[in-house]
Amino acid sequence: MCQSASNHRGTVTAVDRSGVPVTSCPACHGTDLEQVGNGASAFTSEIGGRQFFQPAYAVHACATCGLYCKSPILSPDQLDAYYAVLDGGTFEFDGDFPTDRILRRRLQDLRRGSKVLDFGCSTGRIWKGLTSRLQCFGVEPNAAAAAAARARGIEIIAETTVAGSGQRYDAIVLADVFEHLSDPMPVLRMLADRLAPGGWLAIVTGNADAITHRQRLAEFWYFRIPGHLIMLGERHLAWLSRQLGLAIEVHHCSHYRIGWRDRVRQRVQELAYDAFQTAPSGPAARVLRFVPRLSNAATWTAAPALTYRRDHVVALFSRRQD
Repeated sequence: MCQSASNHRGTVTAVDRSGVPVTSCPACHGTDLEQVGNGASAFTSEIGGRQFFQPAYAVHACATCGLYCKSPILSPDQLDAYYAVLDGGTFEFDGDFPTDRILRRRLQDLRRGSKVLDFGCSTGRIWKGLTSRLQCFGVEPNAAAAAAARARGIEIIAETTVAGSGQRYDAIVLADVFEHLSDPMPVLRMLADRLAPGGWLAIVTGNADAITHRQRLAEFWYFRIPGHLIMLGERHLAWLSRQLGLAIEVHHCSHYRIGWRDRVRQRVQELAYDAFQTAPSGPAARVLRFVPRLSNAATWTAAPALTYRRDHVVALFSRRQD
């Protein structure tokens, strides 16, 4: 989700400034990785009173499966600490996300009593109003978020319980989780194996193909979040469909509901940043230097967060009826 920094008060511990290079594809483990566009600057995020430092990085594309990955990334210890303090309540909104609305339409079509699993359910936001007619299970390692999900009527179970049991689910949701996975295929294969005949697995995540300015892919807001490690596109979705042996249906949308004023503001910021990046001495940049606020774009170290675009997918992987 879009949270590059939270401003929670608390004692800030020493910042680990090391990073772990990624030398093989997190999905297929191939080593034919090619950098896409320019690198991006380092940044620090404060979450739950702790600071997390992302070193300067680049994004690479896997020639074999098409996955995009960030390198270097936070160390495993830093990632564990990040998730321990991440506040799931930050992502509670009065209005549904566009991605949530697509999911909920499909979930509402399930027969009463269907068993559903939300892998990485956070506070259970997606399941508002559905727990009374569906058997809802969730996996959530963050204790505070898991408690909020239980209060919504979701039965929290361990990942090992999902993997070790023979329980089958009519629908499995993996929303805003894929991008956090350092080794996604064992998780996806395990979840695919847990689908009942006719069941479906939903992956909700960012879509790298929506970023048309490929030179600035690394600056896309999705990669400016400490825990976001990977990103997919249409080619990787097709690869996943083959690997999992599941049919695929893809819906494209934005992640956030963005009003027209914010759309205009983001677009103007984007144009200002482009002017200073592509032609800092050009006529557009010279004019913008005299425009309050927009003149600041000359000093920005990364592209502004452009959340108005259709930069997300809801990918539904379906198992055929036996």
